[in-house]
Amino acid sequence: MLPLAASLLAAASLPADAAAPLPRVMSTNLCADVLLLSLADPAQIVSVSAKSQDPARSSLAARAARFASNTGSAEEVIAARPDIVLASRRWQAHHQAALFGRHGIEIVTVPFPDDWTGIFDSTRRIGARIGRAEAAAALVAEVQARLAVLRRDTPAAQALYLRPNGGTAGAGTHVNAVLQAAGLRNHAAETGRSGWGRASLEDVVAAPPELIVTSHMVHDTTYARAGFSRHPQMRAIAASRPLLSLSHNDWGCSNWQLVEAAEELAAGLRRLPPPETRR
Repeated sequence: MLPLAASLLAAASLPADAAAPLPRVMSTNLCADVLLLSLADPAQIVSVSAKSQDPARSSLAARAARFASNTGSAEEVIAARPDIVLASRRWQAHHQAALFGRHGIEIVTVPFPDDWTGIFDSTRRIGARIGRAEAAAALVAEVQARLAVLRRDTPAAQALYLRPNGGTAGAGTHVNAVLQAAGLRNHAAETGRSGWGRASLEDVVAAPPELIVTSHMVHDTTYARAGFSRHPQMRAIAASRPLLSLSHNDWGCSNWQLVEAAEELAAGLRRLPPPETRR
C-alpha cells in the first residue's frame, strides 16, 4: 500500500477524465479543502480556505500552502471567477446562488455524511463534478482497502467518545462509523443515544465504558470546565479507564481522512494491556 502522501500525489497525477479542460475550482472551508487538495489536478485549484494552511487545523497544511488562500467571502469568489466553488451548506445559505450564477460560477455543496458509504459516495460525486472521477475512484479504493485491514485485526471493546467541550456522539454519526472501523463499540450508541449531544452521567455510571476516547479540536474548550467532568463519579471512572487521545486534527470533517483516525485508534487499542489487567 502506498503511503498517504504518495497516494495523494499519485491521485493528483492521474489523467483527466475527459478531453474537455478541467474546471477551475475554489474551496471555502476545511472540509471542502480536503477533497479539493486530494482529488484535483493542481493546475485547476484556484484557491483554498486560509484555515487549511494552518498546521493546527489541517494535516494537509503544507500542500494547501502551495495555493492562494481565501476567507470565503462572496467578493473573493466573484473576483477569482472559478468555474466551481466547493462549499458547505451553511456557507451556501449565507450567499445567493443566483448572484454567482450570473457570473458563471457553480456552487457545489460538500455533504457531511454519517457513514462510510456516504463518504465514498460524496468523494465520487465531488470527483466527478470537478472532472476527476478516476482520482476519486482510486482514493475510495485505497480507503476501502485500509478499512478492510482494520476489520481483520482489531478486537472489540466499548468506548465512550468525549469531545473536549463535553459532547459525545451516538448512532448515526461519522464518529460512530470511525469507532466501529477501529474495532470499538460506541458506548453512547449502546446506551440509546442517536446523533450528537452530551453524555449522560447516569448512563455512564450505570454502565461504565471500557475505554474513553478524546480528540484534539482547536475550536473546542476544555471539558475540564464542565460540571460533567468534575463530578466525583465521572472522575473516578475516567481515572480507572484507559484513555485513547486522538492527535488527528481532521476529525471534525466527515470525509475519507477519517480512516486515519480509525487507524490511530486501532493502533492505540492494540497497545493497551489485556482487559483483565486494566483495573
